[in-house]
Parts: sequence; structure tokens; C-alpha cells
Amino acid sequence: MSIRPPHRRDGHPGFRVIRPYLPNRRFRVVLHRAADKDLMFVARVVMELTHFGTAEAEFRMWEAYHRGRSLVVVTHLERAELFVEQFADRGLPATIEPE
Repeated sequence: MSIRPPHRRDGHPGFRVIRPYLPNRRFRVVLHRAADKDLMFVARVVMELTHFGTAEAEFRMWEAYHRGRSLVVVTHLERAELFVEQFADRGLPATIEPE
């Protein structure tokens, strides 16, 4: 007598592993210090684009101000490019880095 369920007696596990052609790569969106911009403007833009709360947006703003750069999000390439483009439209420098 077999201990396998009746629908799996052939030894097949019942599922198939599908591997994507390219691995899902993640990219960091890094906000850089904007010397000529008001700090609260930077925080408002971060809140607007990322939907972070006030505290999180202010943390990113202060980190960029004091350290020169702040990691905003880690996401896939297309969304990272969108974030960088939206930051640039508002006059804030941002870059994409592979994770």
C-alpha cells in the first residue's frame, strides 16, 4: 500500500517550476543633496512621489542633507527610472544603482 495520495501515484510532484528568462534585478533609487533647494520642498517631493509619511520623508531629506545621499526605495528598473525622472522634473538629483 502506498502512502502517496491517489492523484500522485505516478511520482510527479504536481507542480512545475517556471524560471524567468532574466532574473528579477532590483535597483536602488538614491536621492542626492540639493544645495539650492529648500529642505521642506525636498521632504514634500519625497512624500508626493513615494507616498511616505511625514516622518519617513523628513528622515530621507535629512539623510540626503547630512550624508549627501539617501536611499529612497529599492524596486525594479522601470519603476526606478520613473522615480529618477520624476525627481529630475522637480529639480532634485537622484540616481539608480544596482543592488
